[in-house]
Amino acid sequence: MIEFNILTPEAHCLTLKEQLDSLYAQMPQHLLQVRIYLSDAANQWNEVAQHPLFSQSISKAAWSCVEQPPIGMKIALQVLYADSLEGFEISHPADCVTVIRKEKMLYVFHTVRYSNEEAARMDDRRQTIEAFEQHKALLSQYGMNVCDNCHRTWIFVRDIDRHYAGVVQGRNEFFAENGLTSDTHYIASTGIGGDSTERHPVVAIDFFSVKGLEKDAVKYLHATDYLNPTREYGVAFERGTQLKLPIGKTSLISGTASIDKFGKCIHIGDVLTQAGRLFLNIEKLLEDGNQQLSDMKYMIVYLRDIADAKSVAQYLDMRFPNVPKLITAARVCRPEWLIEVECIAIS
Repeated sequence: MIEFNILTPEAHCLTLKEQLDSLYAQMPQHLLQVRIYLSDAANQWNEVAQHPLFSQSISKAAWSCVEQPPIGMKIALQVLYADSLEGFEISHPADCVTVIRKEKMLYVFHTVRYSNEEAARMDDRRQTIEAFEQHKALLSQYGMNVCDNCHRTWIFVRDIDRHYAGVVQGRNEFFAENGLTSDTHYIASTGIGGDSTERHPVVAIDFFSVKGLEKDAVKYLHATDYLNPTREYGVAFERGTQLKLPIGKTSLISGTASIDKFGKCIHIGDVLTQAGRLFLNIEKLLEDGNQQLSDMKYMIVYLRDIADAKSVAQYLDMRFPNVPKLITAARVCRPEWLIEVECIAIS
């Protein structure tokens, strides 16, 4: 059985070491993938990397790290794990690359992070294109390509209010040259504010690609009576992608906000009403894949203003008490969007 969870330190843990110790005590044994959320990556990463939590546990799985402060703590983890690793073959053929094989399926987790020196040679557009080019080159080693096999990306953008336009331009250019168009399909994605452990890179991207799916195993989710196709405002991503995987129908829902069928932000200035609308949008996307909100396995919640955290947490705990969730401080790609949510649903 495959499980998702959000791990957070016990409330009494204040220092980073205490929080690392707390998470280490909670870690499941058979890890497959982990994303590390830090409140201050530049100052915290060395301590995290030297702690047994990372060296003896997380580093054995597919992992990535982003500075995206988890509300009320220094570190939090999103984890994917199995009740047993029997039948799994996990390898790390290169830095920031993990390949997981199980029977006929091959899963590629790839994280692109630039050094300060690399970033200095490229603007936001070029950093985006180069990251996708790196993933394209990696997939070619396994007889895969971005158009057919890449199904999810997470694009973390430093100072997103300034740099998102360049990211969109770079992604659009790469997609147009690699068979991803409004006439074919795009890739489920979250584009969100976030920093890497280095000071100067603007763009950091995590990729998830799959080989071994049956011909009819991919469905792109739509809810055009509630939210418009992204191409209508010049960006290239799918609202959601459903894969028929061995674990069941798995819907990868992109970062979703409070928008209507014309792509207009609604309920401006009211974070809780925006939350209600975005979950309606997610509900309708899931319905297109014959799923429902109760199929959600976890959610990541992005808040533009951390002052909204308490009211949003209360709302989520009341409405989704049994869904693992993480609230982070992260600016969404449009200033008027106060909240964005991504999730995975399995049935």
